[in-house]
Amino acid sequence: MQITVTPLADTRVVVLPPDIVWLKADGTPAGPGESGVVGDFRLSTRAADGPVGGLVAANPLRTATLLLLFTDIRCESFELRPEHRGDRRGWPGDGFDIDTAAGEAPLGSKLWLYRRSILSEQVGMQVAAEAKRALSPLLRQQAVARIDTAYVLDIEGDALGLPIDMYGRDGRKVYADRFDFLWSRSDGGL
Repeated sequence: MQITVTPLADTRVVVLPPDIVWLKADGTPAGPGESGVVGDFRLSTRAADGPVGGLVAANPLRTATLLLLFTDIRCESFELRPEHRGDRRGWPGDGFDIDTAAGEAPLGSKLWLYRRSILSEQVGMQVAAEAKRALSPLLRQQAVARIDTAYVLDIEGDALGLPIDMYGRDGRKVYADRFDFLWSRSDGGL
């Protein structure tokens, strides 16, 4: 699935880039639009970014949002369709060492399941609901007090937008972004 991240400028929310570095297979930095890249956390190399050798956390809310939405969580077998070819995804570590008594759960989303769905109002509602579920750890950890998700359906343009707003305990908006999903391309590939 290809995405474009479009900050909502009219909300007056300053959106910093995520604390993720994009790398090619050989470990060198990837340029815009390159394929075959992986994301990783940025390590702090100077005290201004946090303890040297630790993780950079200049924008932890945006970083957490991207990782929660676009990390593929494992699904149940009954959720798969034929085009998934039995691939339930997920991280192997989610199969063990999760302290459910402490409220831990696997992290990520099932947005990947909708990749080849026929675009409809129902799919839009499901995508918005899945995004809200995937972001729920931010509520449990009290990083935000409220998360609003919605969908903007453009059948003619074959697109689905996913606006996300998050609010702090004081009721002020602390995060706003819109993720535009390219549902299909002229060559039929994704």
